[in-house]
Amino acid sequence: MGILGQAIALFILLIAGTLGFLVANDIPIFEKADPAVIYGEWIEQGVAPYAADRFEVRRDGIYIKGARTTSHYEFTGRKLIYTVGNNTYLYVVEDANTIQREKPYHYSTPFTKVR
Repeated sequence: MGILGQAIALFILLIAGTLGFLVANDIPIFEKADPAVIYGEWIEQGVAPYAADRFEVRRDGIYIKGARTTSHYEFTGRKLIYTVGNNTYLYVVEDANTIQREKPYHYSTPFTKVR
């Protein structure tokens, strides 16, 4: 295999690796995620009502107890990610009304959209 063959093989390997990375990390390649899908108030399930975490996603940020805690969040269509202080929160969309908290790592819990 000459230098041209090696260059072509390296290029193909680079493209395959990039596509593999995008697929493995659920990064949409051609579709634009609609953030309106995630807008609303979310309440933690499986805990006592007085101890349940709740937050609201709006166009301009994440709100907890009516106060905006961050104005920056990322929604990929499958994952919601935001940071408050030193804590990064990651939620995975299960269906239109349920998301699953995956980070912080101390426990994983479902949240249901109430409005």
